[in-house]
Amino acid sequence: MFADFSLESISVLTFITVFLFGCVICFTPCVYPIVPVIVSYIGGSEIKTKKEAFFRSLSYVFGMVCVYSILGAVAAFTGGLFGMVQANFWVNLLVANVFILFGLFMLDVFQMPQITFFQRKNKLPKRNLVGAFFMGAVSGLIIGPCTTPVLGGILTYVAAKQNVFLGISLLFTYALGMGLPLLVLGTFVGLLKKIPKPGYWMVLVKKVFGLILIGIGEYFLIHLA
Repeated sequence: MFADFSLESISVLTFITVFLFGCVICFTPCVYPIVPVIVSYIGGSEIKTKKEAFFRSLSYVFGMVCVYSILGAVAAFTGGLFGMVQANFWVNLLVANVFILFGLFMLDVFQMPQITFFQRKNKLPKRNLVGAFFMGAVSGLIIGPCTTPVLGGILTYVAAKQNVFLGISLLFTYALGMGLPLLVLGTFVGLLKKIPKPGYWMVLVKKVFGLILIGIGEYFLIHLA
């Protein structure tokens, strides 16, 4: 069956969970240390008013939201292939194994390459609304290996559900969760001095994510019986 636009079987709890995932992913080892770099760009010292800082930060978040929403729609549409070539058992088995694999990545059983886009300041786009939008659009995809398993897990779930509305809205919600801390810090740059310093606690956050992803994979396996 092809992707649809119905609202059936869409849980509010799912959206809350994905939003919280987006918020907490900012506190993983791959993302948290470069938050000051991102914030200094979208809310840099040359910005004179909170209003200007807010709109540049909002433009950054909007870039993330647009790209993630498109990814959600694409995942839902291409997910229709599952229904054409495989039985439901194999779909659930695939989804389960993808979640478990991503969970193992988060637990450092496997390694994923680190992309250093944000450490190369000469490669950053111009400091304006368009530049902030572009930076937001690409950041969620290349910011680091800690984000890939969570994003990949959500996209796999959307592909299995084959629901276009769910795909767009779920990825929209995830991007908002990721963008909220950056929106606040980009608008009120002074808060950077008050946030916790990077430390081992970030590794614990990452490992908790890994266990959650493995738990979701096990949930799908249980329902295969």
